[in-house]
Amino acid sequence: MKTTTLLLTLSFTASTLSTIAQTTEPTPAKLPVYGNISFGYGNTFFSGTLGEKETINDDRGFGRNQGNTMATWFYLAPTHWKGLGVGTGIKGFFATPNNGGNNETYLFNYYHVGVGARYYLLSKTFNKGFNLKSSFGFGQMTEKMRYNTTRVYEHQFAIGRTLLVGAGYSIPVFKNRAALILDMEYETSSRRGDVTGIGENQPFRNSHISVNVGLGF
Repeated sequence: MKTTTLLLTLSFTASTLSTIAQTTEPTPAKLPVYGNISFGYGNTFFSGTLGEKETINDDRGFGRNQGNTMATWFYLAPTHWKGLGVGTGIKGFFATPNNGGNNETYLFNYYHVGVGARYYLLSKTFNKGFNLKSSFGFGQMTEKMRYNTTRVYEHQFAIGRTLLVGAGYSIPVFKNRAALILDMEYETSSRRGDVTGIGENQPFRNSHISVNVGLGF
């Protein structure tokens, strides 16, 4: 009987100690990494060599250089940073094919990969409320003119840097597990490349504005 009582006592003690250890052991902290994916609509404005070409295209009946944007970013944003997140990502723009009066089609696209930051300056909580954002990156622009009658193409690309600034608002959804994000962004880019009929190492400069809707998680 004493042996049975001793065994029961030891068993109860071991079970109690195990329960205490489980409840007092700290839960591993979740890595504070947030993802953002967004889609939008924007317009591009050229200057320099491309600006001169745009003026010629306007005389040929071309419209504006509008199209769609897509971006994916990941931010590291620990709670003690109070709404600040820093990270890396990619943004691209895909212009709608633009038809001119001489049966020509002008189209282009570009992207940049970079590092950036997003700061929720009022709520101090990432993915909640008003925020400011900025990024700096490096990427490529590809431009093409297709002469549909003769089936001749002019094709060139340039590489260089892009600076982006923007502001937005994030609305928590799905019990604060995600956020609906609305952004307005402005970019300015400086690239250099070869231009058909002009020469090598020509400047490609443009600015861009866009409105984007995305999801933060």
